[in-house]
Amino acid sequence: MQKLHEQWAPEFISVGFIAKHCGVSNTTVLRWINTHQLPAFKLPGGHFRIERTDFSRFLDKYNMPIHGAQLEKISPGKL
Repeated sequence: MQKLHEQWAPEFISVGFIAKHCGVSNTTVLRWINTHQLPAFKLPGGHFRIERTDFSRFLDKYNMPIHGAQLEKISPGKL
C-alpha cells in the first residue's frame, strides 16, 4: 500500500506551486526557468512544468528553504 504523500505527490509541478512554496513570485520562477537555473518544459498551452527531481536538485544547489510547505507533499523521496 502506498503512503498518503506518495499518492498525492504530482510527478510534475507548476510554476505557481514552486512560487508559493519558495516564497517568491511566479515571475521569479519564470526567470529561473528562462536563465536555465531551473529545468522545465513547456506545455502546448504555454504553461511550464517542472519535474519534482529537478526541483529538489534546484533547492539543494541554491540552498533554498521552502516556506510553509509540508515537504512530503512535494516529493516522496528526499524532499
